[in-house]
Amino acid sequence: MEPNRRVLFVGAFPPAGNAIVGGMVTSCRILLSSSFPARFDLDLLDSTQISNPPPGLGVRLVRAVRRFTKFIARLERRRPDAVLLFVAVGASIVEKGAMAWYARLRRVPVIMFPRGGSVVDDCRRSALARAWVGISFRGARKIVCQSDSWRRFAVDVLGFLPSNVTVIRNWTATRELLEIGANRAVRRDSPVRLLFVGWLEREKGVFELIEACRQLAANRVFTLDMVGEGNASTEARALAARHGLGGVIRFRGWLNEDQIHQELAQADVLVLPSWAEGLPNAMIEAMAARLAVVVTAVGAIPELIDDQRSGMLVEPRNADALARALDAVLADGEFRDRLAQEAYRTALREFEIEAAVDRLVREIEGTIAAGRESRLSGQAL
Repeated sequence: MEPNRRVLFVGAFPPAGNAIVGGMVTSCRILLSSSFPARFDLDLLDSTQISNPPPGLGVRLVRAVRRFTKFIARLERRRPDAVLLFVAVGASIVEKGAMAWYARLRRVPVIMFPRGGSVVDDCRRSALARAWVGISFRGARKIVCQSDSWRRFAVDVLGFLPSNVTVIRNWTATRELLEIGANRAVRRDSPVRLLFVGWLEREKGVFELIEACRQLAANRVFTLDMVGEGNASTEARALAARHGLGGVIRFRGWLNEDQIHQELAQADVLVLPSWAEGLPNAMIEAMAARLAVVVTAVGAIPELIDDQRSGMLVEPRNADALARALDAVLADGEFRDRLAQEAYRTALREFEIEAAVDRLVREIEGTIAAGRESRLSGQAL
């Protein structure tokens, strides 16, 4: 029997009890709780940011150098069959790009898995961004991404062959969340419960959400639980108080996984008015729990949400449009239920973990085999 192939996996693996949260951490945790670790000999290298907001440039640079040194040592000592790099945005692209190029020079094939959507927008606006992002990603043999829009970007802008770019959707529709969705009872009592989960940052649309709540509060009965913290926490709380929304909006801070599951079980609608996204975990988790979702039409979201069928799509940075969409789901319980049911069906079809693992395993094994053939033939990786 052939031994498990060795994979050096660079991702987000904070130690137990660490307060760092986010989509990358969640995705990696769920992946490691699946059948994936049994199918490879994994060597895990943690690249989690130590705080949010991130520390100063000097601290980040020192930590990046340390991680790169560890990466070289792991690669040289264990000689993996492949490297899997989960990539965030900004400096993470440069750091993981350097890792990819080192592995390529050492003839170890690399798969890069970008997890943020804003880089696509950045590259559309800036030739400089296109240049450094392109250099960083071209150290990889293959890109696995979460959306068709990212795939087109990798082919059309980064110059990858279509055969070397694969879409694997986010896999955060866990069994526990799908059970919440399957067991959800229709609820018609007031108030309707809105839920926001994410960083309290201006770019997450928190101020547009508060303004939309201000517009709706006079005529609709609802509550909004805002789960998370961030740079805009203090200002958001002050704005809600200034608008007299203390009885409507509740700021919950960060909650643990079990508490978030409880919030999802009790809520009716997830609201995520971000200015930019890739394929957000919070949306997928809400869909799996059979909530209606009101989200901005950014990143890969329009690829999965059929407006007014499986969710409500709104223009980013537009509080009035957000208020109109929320008004529609607050006013009509049957419409809200139809949105939630179709969202749940989409989650079952698109975001289940083991189906994603099977596809990821095939991509890694195919990359290992192609890399082996290239080495035997003397071709470049």
